[in-house]
Amino acid sequence: MNRFAMVLIGLAAVALAACGGGQQEAEEPPPPQPVVVQAPPCAESWVHMPMLITFPTSGSTIDAQNREILREMVRSAQARNDIRRVRVEGHTDTCGNELNNQVLSQNRAVSVANELVLMGVPREMIDTIGYGSQQPRANESCGRQQTLSEQTNRRVEFSLLVCH
Repeated sequence: MNRFAMVLIGLAAVALAACGGGQQEAEEPPPPQPVVVQAPPCAESWVHMPMLITFPTSGSTIDAQNREILREMVRSAQARNDIRRVRVEGHTDTCGNELNNQVLSQNRAVSVANELVLMGVPREMIDTIGYGSQQPRANESCGRQQTLSEQTNRRVEFSLLVCH
């Protein structure tokens, strides 16, 4: 064999070694893309909950009885997957200064919202609003002998944004 042929064979051997010994490696397929499953769109609507948390005159502290009502509400809500938001709506009776009533109703809503957070409801799911005395449930005499129906004006109610 002449010298020229030997050089060509050597170059070919080097080239084959650089390419994997003459075997072509199959390209690795790209990793599979994750499958994104989107929930079907839903119609959201606010639903009023027929549940009241009541307060004493000028009060915004949650008592043991109302705390238990909240616990039951949270347990029930955790079993559902259609709730998107919770609106905590504070109210006052119609007695007294409306500016004070507005602040008191907001304080009541915030007090309940804070209790819900302590019970495991994510804060970002909760909205609070104080209505003052703008949405009474009963007419009031504002005297010392208020009836139970008049006392229901001092309350927090709930609305849920649900997906249908």
